[in-house]
Amino acid sequence: MLPDLYYQCYQKLSELLKGIKQAATAPEVEPLRLRQDILAAQRYFQQQIASLDSQDLDPAVESRIRSLQTEISKQFNLLSMDVTFLQAARQPQTLQTRKQQITQRLQTLLSYCEAILVLDKGDKG
Repeated sequence: MLPDLYYQCYQKLSELLKGIKQAATAPEVEPLRLRQDILAAQRYFQQQIASLDSQDLDPAVESRIRSLQTEISKQFNLLSMDVTFLQAARQPQTLQTRKQQITQRLQTLLSYCEAILVLDKGDKG
């Protein structure tokens, strides 16, 4: 079972990512605002989640979480690059492609959060 703090932190990260995804799929995307929101979510992940004490976790659960955290960190770095490319895009087709990439990456991040949140449910019954 996940400690409550883990569950709450990943739930909040999931909510942040959903909000960013909604902004990224809006007809008029503001790349600067998107970048700020992504950086805020990434900072939240690094400061509040990556630093959580894992002593009380079952070793198998800890291993799974650490693996997913590594992937989340990678996806955040790639997402930051995607936004940089979005800011540089000038052609409508390129803008659309970049928005789709960002949306897909956000969906991947959400699926990682969900995988961790499901660990909690799996242990409860």
